[in-house]
Amino acid sequence: MMKNGFIFSLLLLVFFNTHAQKTISAYKITSTLVIDGIIDSSYFASPDSATNFIQLEPEKGLKATQKTVVYFAYDSLYIYVAFKCYQDPADIVAKIQTRDVLSKSDDNVLLLIDTYNDNRKAYGFLLNPLGSQTDFIITDDGRNFDVNWDTEWEGVAIIDDDGWTAEYAIPFKSIKYKKGSTDWGINFGRIIRNNFETVYWSGEMTQDFRISESGLLTGVNTPARKMGLVLFPYTTLRYENNDFNETSNKFTPSAGGDIRFQISSNASANITINPDFATVEADQEQINLTGYELSYPEKRLFFQEGNEMYQTRIRTFYSRRIEDIAGGAKISGKVGAYNFNVLSVRSLEIEEEDEPPAFFTAARVKRDVLKSSMVGLTYADKTWNNGYSRSVSGDYLFNLGEKWKLTGQFVTSFPGDFWSSSAFFVRFARENNIYHYHIRYSDVGDNFMENINETGFIRDDDRRELDGDIEYRWWLQNNVFEYIQLVSANNIFWSQKGILRSWYVTEYVNFYFRNKFNITYSYNNEFKNEFRLIKNNFYNHKHSLGLGYNTDEWSSARLQYTFGKNFDRDFYLITGDVSFKVSDKFSMEFSSNYVNFSPDTTNSTTLINVVSAQYYFTKDLWIKVFAQNSTNIERIYVYGLFGWRFKPPFGAVYLIYTRDQMQMLPGENQQQADIIFLKLTYPIRIL
Repeated sequence: MMKNGFIFSLLLLVFFNTHAQKTISAYKITSTLVIDGIIDSSYFASPDSATNFIQLEPEKGLKATQKTVVYFAYDSLYIYVAFKCYQDPADIVAKIQTRDVLSKSDDNVLLLIDTYNDNRKAYGFLLNPLGSQTDFIITDDGRNFDVNWDTEWEGVAIIDDDGWTAEYAIPFKSIKYKKGSTDWGINFGRIIRNNFETVYWSGEMTQDFRISESGLLTGVNTPARKMGLVLFPYTTLRYENNDFNETSNKFTPSAGGDIRFQISSNASANITINPDFATVEADQEQINLTGYELSYPEKRLFFQEGNEMYQTRIRTFYSRRIEDIAGGAKISGKVGAYNFNVLSVRSLEIEEEDEPPAFFTAARVKRDVLKSSMVGLTYADKTWNNGYSRSVSGDYLFNLGEKWKLTGQFVTSFPGDFWSSSAFFVRFARENNIYHYHIRYSDVGDNFMENINETGFIRDDDRRELDGDIEYRWWLQNNVFEYIQLVSANNIFWSQKGILRSWYVTEYVNFYFRNKFNITYSYNNEFKNEFRLIKNNFYNHKHSLGLGYNTDEWSSARLQYTFGKNFDRDFYLITGDVSFKVSDKFSMEFSSNYVNFSPDTTNSTTLINVVSAQYYFTKDLWIKVFAQNSTNIERIYVYGLFGWRFKPPFGAVYLIYTRDQMQMLPGENQQQADIIFLKLTYPIRIL
């Protein structure tokens, strides 16, 4: 009896030790640490460190093949993190120098901090061996990911004989947290590109960025957050000589900015006055075979904080619907179990688009439930003279264990009949880093899109829809294959009157070979009936065959041939792109897309070439040249930028030159616009 009891107790001990949450203690230092990429043992003197990383892929659950050691310290102003990554320096892959574009294509290290320890939201900070930085916010336990969010922090990396090291310094003022909290959720990750490895400290993860599977940081004496006020004024000077709107030799100055008021450690308010809508990066032309509207990321500072909260599947608030703004205000944060974001802005009249001035209002509240689930409520409104459009949305995400997810949403909009102006969906999924499959049913009223797209973004309405996807990746890692990836995506929907409107079947396979070549094949077959404004039945199909080299890294090359039928037109599409480093500081990218339609009654056959070159003097001082042409409208667009982030990421000066030349209609003369644009933003901390 005693023997059986002893064995039972031993089994319990082994079980709980195996599944216990990893813990690391914060080490408080008394003087500010110099961030230079060299780990100073006098500052990181704590015996506690993060080691024994576990693979997420390719060999899930096994120990990492390379050793990683992480140290955590803090003082009254900053969080400090140091990574020591052991590796043969010859195997280090580091190509990317642009901020906010890091991915698994380079070696990098990752810090995830869940400052509320709520298993739902975390701040992410990535750094590669070149010191290139990416910061982002993760919400809903890894489901939503917003890389457009920016904050102030410092990161330095150096390569040495043992591999490479990285140091972080993150001001407490750059993140939100619960006042008086001493325990945070935390995780450390590393990409070992040469071995295709993704490894995490907390243990065997189900997926990347799964916050509820993080470890625990103890002993952080978070400082009391005093009220703070930061100004982000900007000024621009624009010279324009434009044939399109007969603007000749015109200088246009402008000024405005944003104000951020830190109310407490967990809440902030923002005010914007005449924000600059002209982002310093050009939107690249795309070939669109779908017939649906394309969406673009939001880069304006005012919208970035809290914008990730509106990333619902039926997106009732899409901030790029708001163009020129006279002013606006916003408040966001977390109180107890409630996340919130409320904003209101006044837009200006746009005469050339016949767009009257309007008030936009959006509000979002999310309530934490269960271990890592949530329910949410969203309100969006646009009001103008003699008109309005508004919507109310409820949504939920239930994490049913490690792999199962149940999500759904219901939206009603005004004006109009209730059901024809409403929509909902429910989705059931099972997924991890190896496989994913889901089934979803959606119901969208036939008057829904007209209301929603005044403030939000959806591509279609009038549908009763059923879709399901299956994805699987086999990590073979034998003498021939690195992995094989298979995807099957399927969709069918009817109109609200029961008429079959569309179905599609898409099959995709990717063979990634040990020698870094890969071959892809995809097939799509679809039916379209009364597709938007096209009153006819269409059977579209296409085959795509691709050949690539090193496509899991930034330095890569691809060639793809696609052919088939698109809305009663035969077509073929040839796509090629290449990215490479000319030197340590000089990189180039080139892509070419040629699409040919037969018959071509709409002048859609075109060749689009895009070339981009960047030279980085430092990671915050660079020159970029970007050029693209489109033959169907004989367009040539040239863009040159000199950028200097003297107080990264917000304090910067940009000098930009663009030339846009095109033929508006066949037979007309070429028209062109030359613009020189100077922009200065200088953050000023008042309190």
